[in-house]
Amino acid sequence: MPVAASQTNDPKNQPKRVVFMDPVLAAAVPENMEKLPLDHLFGTNGMGAGLALGVAVLHQATFDSHKAQIWNWILSHPEMELRFVVLSPEDHPKSYFRPVPEELIHLVLPASASAQVLADVIDGAFHILKLHNDKVNLQSRLALSYQDIRRLTRVGQALSTERNFETLIGLILQLAREIVAADAGSIYVVERPRNADKPTHLRFKKSVMNLAADEFLLPIDRNSIAGYVALNGQPLMIENVYALTGQEEYSFNYEFDRLHNYYTKSMMVIPMKNHRDDVIGVIQLINKKRSANRKMTLEDMKGKEVIPFTENCRELVSALAGQAAVAIQNTILVQDINNLFEGFVKASVFAIEQRDPTTSGHSFRVAEFTVGLAMAVDRLNSGKFAALHFSNDQIRELRYASLLHDFGKVGVRENVLVKAKKLYEHDMELIRWRFHYLRKSIEKEYLEKKLKYIKENGNIGFSQYEKYLDLEFREDLAEANEFFRVIADSNEPSIMESGNFQKLEELAMKKIRMDDGSEVPFLKENELVSLSVRRGNLDRTERLEIESHVSHTYRFLIQIPWTSDLKRIPDIAHGHHEKLDGSGYPLGLKAHEISPQTRMMTIADIFDALTAPDRPYKKSLSLEKALDILKLEVKDNHVDPDLLNIFIESGVFNQQFKP
Repeated sequence: MPVAASQTNDPKNQPKRVVFMDPVLAAAVPENMEKLPLDHLFGTNGMGAGLALGVAVLHQATFDSHKAQIWNWILSHPEMELRFVVLSPEDHPKSYFRPVPEELIHLVLPASASAQVLADVIDGAFHILKLHNDKVNLQSRLALSYQDIRRLTRVGQALSTERNFETLIGLILQLAREIVAADAGSIYVVERPRNADKPTHLRFKKSVMNLAADEFLLPIDRNSIAGYVALNGQPLMIENVYALTGQEEYSFNYEFDRLHNYYTKSMMVIPMKNHRDDVIGVIQLINKKRSANRKMTLEDMKGKEVIPFTENCRELVSALAGQAAVAIQNTILVQDINNLFEGFVKASVFAIEQRDPTTSGHSFRVAEFTVGLAMAVDRLNSGKFAALHFSNDQIRELRYASLLHDFGKVGVRENVLVKAKKLYEHDMELIRWRFHYLRKSIEKEYLEKKLKYIKENGNIGFSQYEKYLDLEFREDLAEANEFFRVIADSNEPSIMESGNFQKLEELAMKKIRMDDGSEVPFLKENELVSLSVRRGNLDRTERLEIESHVSHTYRFLIQIPWTSDLKRIPDIAHGHHEKLDGSGYPLGLKAHEISPQTRMMTIADIFDALTAPDRPYKKSLSLEKALDILKLEVKDNHVDPDLLNIFIESGVFNQQFKP
C-alpha cells in the first residue's frame, strides 16, 4: 500500500518494515529486524493486513507447499507491497515459482547463505520496495495534479462563458463544492458602496442548503465567520466548529444548525480577490465528505463521514476563487456597461420626445408591444413561426431597436415635427388678421356710405336707407365669416370634404383692397397648398421631411460601434415604415426583404399611433377600431397577417387597455 508522499519526509510516518519468517530460517535473520511468524502473512493471524512494506523469507519447501495459498493471498491483498526471498538448495529461475509474478520474487538464494548475506538481501528488498513506493506516490501526486489542473481549466472555461450574474454565482458555488467534496456552502458578494471608501457589508447571494432565504446583508466584522474572512482577507479553515473555545476572533452562529436540522463540522472560508487585492466576495464551504457521492444524514455529519478540509483543498478553492473573482468582476463590468448603454438609450429617447412632447411615451410603448409580440412568437410550437425563437440577446437587440426607431426625428425641423394642423400657427394668425382687416374694411365702407348720404341728403329718407345698408352690411359680414369658417374647418387634420377644395380655390381668387390701393389675396398660394391637403396635416414637402426621420435614424445608428449581439439594431429600426407590398419607405422593400423583427415593430408602431391619447392632430381610437384598421392594413398587404393574429391573440396590449 503506497504511503502518502506528504508523509514520507516525517520519520514517524515512514512505512513499517516487517520480515515474515519461515520458522526453519528464523535464526538466520539478524536480531535488529522485526520478525513475524509466517502465519501472520497467510495464516490465521490477520494475514498481514494493514502493513505497508514486507519481505517474506521462505525455504523453497515451504513456498512449494503454500504456493496456492500465497497466490490467493496476493490476489486478495493488492494494497500490500510484498517481496519474497526464497532459500533453495537448487538454482531455480524466478519462473519456477509461478503463478506468483516474477517481479514479486526478489531473489533466490542458496540454502547455505550466511546470516549477513541474508540480512543484506533483506535490506536490498526493502530499499527496492521503498523506491517503488515513492515512485507510486509521485505518480499518484502527478495524476492528482493533472486532475486538479483539468478541473480548474474546466472551471475557468465555465466561468468565462457565463454572463448572467445570478447563474454565475450559483456556478461558482457548485464548482467549489465539487472540487473539494463539500456537503454544503454559501457565497457572499461584497456590497458595492455608493460613497463610502470601503465596503461595509456582504450580500448573501446563494446557498446549497435549500434555504428559503432572500438575499440579506451581513456586516464585514468579527461577528460572523464570513464577515471575519472578508475583513482580514485570509482563508480560514476550521476542523470542527463545535470545538471552538470562544476565544477566537470570530464566532459561529450555532442557531443556524438548530433551525435547519443540520450539523456543521468542518469549514473552509476563502476570500475572492480582484486584481487590486480587494476582497469582492467570500466562498464558505461546509463539511468535507469522506465519500464525495454520499448523501449524508445528520448522524453521518456528527460521525466520521465528515473530515477536515486539507491544504490541498485550500489551494484548489483559492485558485478557483481567483478565477471566480475575475469572472464576477467581468460580469459586473458588463452589467455596468449595459446599464450605461441603457441609460444612454433612455436619455436619447427622452431627448427626442422633449422635442415633440405630444408623442411622449411612444417609443417605450412600441418597445413594450414589440418585445411582447416577440415573446409570444418565441412560445409558439406550431404554425408559420414555430421554428422562430429569440435568445435574451436578440430580445434586448429588438428592444433597443424599438426604443431608438424614431431617433432620426432629431433631424426634422421642430415646427414640422410638432405641427398640429395644416397651417402653422403663425400662418393662421396672419389669416385671422387678414379677415379682421376685411371685416373692418366692410364696416368702414358702409359707414362711409351712410356719412355720404347724410352729407348729400340730410336726414330725409336716411332711416329707410340705413336699414337697407345694415342688411347689406350683415350679408357681406356673414359672407366674410363664412369664408373664414371654410378656412378654419379646412385647417383641421381630418379628411377634407370634397366641396371645401373648390371653395378654397375660389377664396384664393378673391382680393382684399388695402388703404394704399394694393390688393392682398384672401389666401396666398402656400396657404392654399397646405389647406388643400386632403388627409392629415402635412403637405408633400413636409411629409417627405417627416419620412426622412427613418433615414436619419439609420445614419445615426450605424455610427455606433455595436457589439456582435446588437449589430442588427440599425437594420431592424430602418424598416419600420416598410410595407409588404413594397409601397413603404424609405427603401420600398418587399415582403421577403423585411425581417420578422421589423414586421413586429411595424405592427406595434401603427397600433400605438392609432391608440395613443396624446396626439393633438387626431383623436385616439378604441382598441376595437385600431385592430380593425390594422386588419385593413393586412388586406392591403401592408403588414404581416400571421404576426397580427399573434399580436391580437396574445393580448400584449392588454396592460394599456385595463379598465
